[in-house]
Amino acid sequence: MADYVKAVVTTLVSLATFAANIPVIFVTFRSRRFDDDSVAKVVASLAGSDIVQGIIVACCSGVAWSLQPAEHAPEWLLRVVNSGMYTFGMCSAWHLAAVSIVKCTVIVRPLTHFTIFTDRVLRAAICTIWIVCLIISGAINVGVIEVYFNRITMIPVVKRRNAVFAPAFAAINFAVATVIIMTAYTKVFLVVRRQVRSTPADVLGSFGSRTIFGSSVRSAKNLFVMCAASEAGEQKFSTFDIQQMSA
Repeated sequence: MADYVKAVVTTLVSLATFAANIPVIFVTFRSRRFDDDSVAKVVASLAGSDIVQGIIVACCSGVAWSLQPAEHAPEWLLRVVNSGMYTFGMCSAWHLAAVSIVKCTVIVRPLTHFTIFTDRVLRAAICTIWIVCLIISGAINVGVIEVYFNRITMIPVVKRRNAVFAPAFAAINFAVATVIIMTAYTKVFLVVRRQVRSTPADVLGSFGSRTIFGSSVRSAKNLFVMCAASEAGEQKFSTFDIQQMSA
């Protein structure tokens, strides 16, 4: 009974991922107001990465629904799911870092932003993130000696000859992405505070400084929470993977 409850929860997570991210891509490419919006384009690419993760979660729920506890899922399917969870978790983290950098330049360098992040530069950056992550997806399958589906965590467990490299590489990537996000939004926070302090009170109005300052803080906090949640989920999988390998 518990397995079916977990399968239902996993299915709902997958559906929620689709419901949250498909409209983002649709609105971004259908609305002309986002044609010159660099942040919107990166967010749309992030939504694409999250949709792939939703498909991977759907595969996990499909395995849980279709197999009995004593049955084994195809090894190739479990390898693909494990690679996808690992790869697109990092892909989303680097997209969040890219969003923070673009937002930082919009606020800190508003006059030179469009010369820094031209369409060509933006497309090259997004393509680089996707290509590197896809290369990593194939590379992490090297040295795999065993793979099976764990019904407790509802994810594939992979045992490798080198039990430390993959989790350590993921941890380094998420740590670097988090540092980039925090650095960019700390810069935004400081610039906005300096601008608010240097602007005359009669220009801002009675609540102007509070509104601008609060908006900056909320923006930094929300993106940090998104990255922290993503990193915590990836570290949970990596820690469980290490424990299984050392058992």
